[in-house]
Amino acid sequence: MKPSNLVAFVVLLALGTLMTRSVEGASKGKAKYGACPFIRPANCLIYEPPQCHSDWQCPKKQKCCPGVCGIKCLDPVDSSKPVKVNPGKCPVVTGQCKMLNPRDNCLNDSHCLNGFKCCKGMCGNSCAKPV
Repeated sequence: MKPSNLVAFVVLLALGTLMTRSVEGASKGKAKYGACPFIRPANCLIYEPPQCHSDWQCPKKQKCCPGVCGIKCLDPVDSSKPVKVNPGKCPVVTGQCKMLNPRDNCLNDSHCLNGFKCCKGMCGNSCAKPV
């Protein structure tokens, strides 16, 4: 092999190694900063094909998150910010849920309107009038 061909081969080999390492961090499941926004459950007539499979397939600071009817690239929320807490206490719930993996209609009080609180219900969290 000629010396000039050998140099070109070594350069291409080095570039290939660098490219592999830059993609490696993305494929190991390291997520981008922030959390996926809360999406209220909805009934979908058609589920859309996923836009992404990891955060690194999304542009800029967006994260790969569950959307209303499929997985999409969405702007993250800062999970370190304080969460709004509405006054009052949640009503006492009795009974046991018979449903597997019930969906939450809220995660905290900021997801509820009209001063309602996000309370543990019989089947997942839901907005309830405080007592």
